Amino acid sequence: MPNATCFLIAYAIVFCLELSRWAGFAPRGKSWLTKLLIATTAVGLFTHSLYVLDRIFLSASAVQAWQMAFSWHDWGVLSAWALAVVYTFLLIRRSESLIGLFVLPMLLVLIGGSILLPSQPIRQASSARLWGLSHGIAMMLGTMLVSLGFAMSLMYLVQEWRLRSKRPNTGFLRLPSLEYLQSFGSLCLLTSTAAIGFGFVSGVIMNLVQAGTVNWTDIGILISSSLFLWLLIASVLQWYYAKRGLGHITAWMNILSFAILSVAVLLLVSAPHGRAGAIDESIVAPALANPTPANPAPAHTVRGER
Repeated sequence: MPNATCFLIAYAIVFCLELSRWAGFAPRGKSWLTKLLIATTAVGLFTHSLYVLDRIFLSASAVQAWQMAFSWHDWGVLSAWALAVVYTFLLIRRSESLIGLFVLPMLLVLIGGSILLPSQPIRQASSARLWGLSHGIAMMLGTMLVSLGFAMSLMYLVQEWRLRSKRPNTGFLRLPSLEYLQSFGSLCLLTSTAAIGFGFVSGVIMNLVQAGTVNWTDIGILISSSLFLWLLIASVLQWYYAKRGLGHITAWMNILSFAILSVAVLLLVSAPHGRAGAIDESIVAPALANPTPANPAPAHTVRGER
């Protein structure tokens, strides 16, 4: 099975190809360069998918179904995989636009960060793992959507600057229209708010199931509730100003949301909340760390009789 470095290198090559298109490399061969870009992206996504399936299989085989134990590393890899799927779709649908110049750096940062994160499963009681899984998936989707919204907002600001400077949307830096970028950014902000909100609620239920109570002063509860509150305020503000033709407000809301999310993730990883380590079933951590079981020793030896 491939490791995270394999698809990290593949996506880095894709980013270099996007830079080549932007720099005007082989202007007469844009068609074959675009096909090479799509093929390389497909290879990276394929190896990435194999790695994700391998991690899911190891987690599912360690404990009972729907009680899988994931680590911070796993959630980072899953967030990057979801972003890679969206980028591949956009690359195929809008191959003439250089969206990868803005999306791929987010993808590389997510993968690079996940490599540095601990790979041990997060502590959870077995009775709360279903809610923990829902909490993790929602937060993973929220992270991916905020990152995608950040990339779309950067493209919006660049495109807006070009229009104000009366620079044509031609040449080697072709971007989608302002209307497309604004609607996409608004969608990312609204859906990330819904995902983080569900993640917060499922996290509260997880604590209730696990401990019978909710410590509202816990660093994880405080950070996730504050992040959800900010995204809710940002969604209302972008809806209010978008109706008045101020699309750049949406862009700045997404950029600020990405900055706040980055700080929140750093605080959560370093806090006791969700810290990786031993969990109830002692088989989980060894199974994820060493997926190849050793040959079992015989239970007893039968001695021959005279």
